[in-house]
Amino acid sequence: MEAYLHHLLTANSNFPVWVRYTLTLGLVGIAFIARVMLDDHLRSYPVLLFIPAIFLSSVLFDRGSGLVATTASTVLAAVYLVPGPPSSAVIPLVLFVLTGICIAAVTELLRHTLRKLSEAKLYSEVLLQELAHRTRNDLATIMSILRLQARSESDPAVQLAIASAVSRVDVVAKVHDRLRDTADSSRIALAPYIQSLCGSLADFHRGVRTITIGVRCDDIEVRSSQAASIGLIVNELVTNCFKYAFPEGRRGAVQVDVRAKDGRVLVTVAG
Repeated sequence: MEAYLHHLLTANSNFPVWVRYTLTLGLVGIAFIARVMLDDHLRSYPVLLFIPAIFLSSVLFDRGSGLVATTASTVLAAVYLVPGPPSSAVIPLVLFVLTGICIAAVTELLRHTLRKLSEAKLYSEVLLQELAHRTRNDLATIMSILRLQARSESDPAVQLAIASAVSRVDVVAKVHDRLRDTADSSRIALAPYIQSLCGSLADFHRGVRTITIGVRCDDIEVRSSQAASIGLIVNELVTNCFKYAFPEGRRGAVQVDVRAKDGRVLVTVAG
């Protein structure tokens, strides 16, 4: 219901003025007919059913339509529904007019506020996309610089340290990739993220060690900060497997298993 009302308030009404006012009078006419048909039950409430007509006119069209509905409703109530002379119900009719004006004004204010919020949300989404794009480019630049530095070093220990730094930066880069591709920027599907990360690790070590990486991951969604932490853990464990699980250049396979258990994420890396 809230979403439907939000859509009505933010939708652009491109109808000509005469169409809006004609439809408004139609809504008032429907309310008047319903009030006449229910006269035995609503005799003490001559203007009750006109309030929904005023509200709908204000929501569907604009403030002017709400004021037209208020005026038409007041005239119909004074002429046909108020018992006795209209002068005997001046105060109730004045209060009804003020109520109708308030409904029209508040509805128009709400419409403008929601439109401004929608525009601000759209603008912020564009800014976030641009920020994510620039962040990803910056991370790619950092990794490229580190790789160039590793190639210029002759010490294997230094090369290994730089390679470890590159893999850690790549973990963060892949989090940004998943944030960019997902509809909800606050949560990440863990399975494709872990598969992509392990694929990068396998590519990174390919040609150095003849070791394969297999991945099994449950269908889990986590926050981006949690995904980065899990990615770093997987990165460290897989890297340690490459370093220590297969000495003397032996072949082998590393199995990464990520499962949901008791509200937590269980990561198992076996070589």
